[in-house]
Amino acid sequence: MVLPVCDVCLRSGTLCQGCENKINSGEISQLDLDISKILFKLGDGKIGFKKTIEIGDVVIIVTDKDQVGKLIGKGGKIVREISKTLKKKVRVVGENSDLKSVAKDILSPARISGINIIYGMDGEQKYKIRVMKDDYRRVPTKLDLLNEIIQQLTGEKTLVVIDRDDY
Repeated sequence: MVLPVCDVCLRSGTLCQGCENKINSGEISQLDLDISKILFKLGDGKIGFKKTIEIGDVVIIVTDKDQVGKLIGKGGKIVREISKTLKKKVRVVGENSDLKSVAKDILSPARISGINIIYGMDGEQKYKIRVMKDDYRRVPTKLDLLNEIIQQLTGEKTLVVIDRDDY
């Protein structure tokens, strides 16, 4: 897996012309650079990611589906180190994942009780993601922020709600 910044730049601590151009053009962000440095230090250059998305106090790291476990680390060690360094919550998501797996990764440790399709009066389609009432306190951040994150990753409009008992 490849990091967005070359190994030479990560070893030396100064950016080469190519990596400098990537940052200036907006191809990679300062956050990508910071996370690349942390991962290079922790994983000896063997752990990588595709891109990062920062929304509010949450950082989402997008990587290949088969690399998610490696990026999280044994017992969450690597993600915990990134989170501690950045002083933000960190979530890892597999690239091109479906709505259910993205929602599960983002809402973890809260459990999803179901996903329904809602059709609006104007024909607009949304996905209603229901979180178990018992897990209300385990939701990682505000519900509207979670909707924004899931929409940015999947392109689908969502509505995250907490289940009620009175059905």
